[in-house]
Amino acid sequence: MSVFDNLKKEFNIDEAEPIVNSVIDKANEKIEEVREGIATQKYTLEDKEYIKAELQDLIASDREVMESMKEMILNGAGTPNMYAVYATLSKSVRENVAQLKELSKDLTDYQVIESAEEFKEKALASKERLAEKRLAGKNPAAPGQITQNNTYIFDSKEQFKIMKDLNLETAKIEHPDFDLS
Repeated sequence: MSVFDNLKKEFNIDEAEPIVNSVIDKANEKIEEVREGIATQKYTLEDKEYIKAELQDLIASDREVMESMKEMILNGAGTPNMYAVYATLSKSVRENVAQLKELSKDLTDYQVIESAEEFKEKALASKERLAEKRLAGKNPAAPGQITQNNTYIFDSKEQFKIMKDLNLETAKIEHPDFDLS
């Protein structure tokens, strides 16, 4: 018996490989379900948050499997097939991270579009309120109209002359003396 056969027997590699492969297959099935769902449905924000959580969960579970496989490979229990499985898992994690990045971008775009729509709705509601006030007579001036105010503003000399001509009584006010020395 060779060293690798002893390690294979000691670490039960023959029993571990089908389990690891089944986990990978299940993860890949879920990934395909998510991909198909993304392509065919119009999502609300809650749906996208759910997909984001699922992708994060898949990434975490794939990384756990990769860590256990890494330990087995480092201890010398890795078969050539295990290297291929590890590479496949690594690729799966990279693809999921890329999808998570795209989903985060979509979420941000969705929120920006939603806030722009709210701004437009508020502006429209404001215009409607102004129109209703104008029609009700509370504010007859339409926005953008100029109201002419015929008041005359005096300069200081003219104002003094008019006040002097009125002969108004002035009261003498005593001011306190300040010592400025």
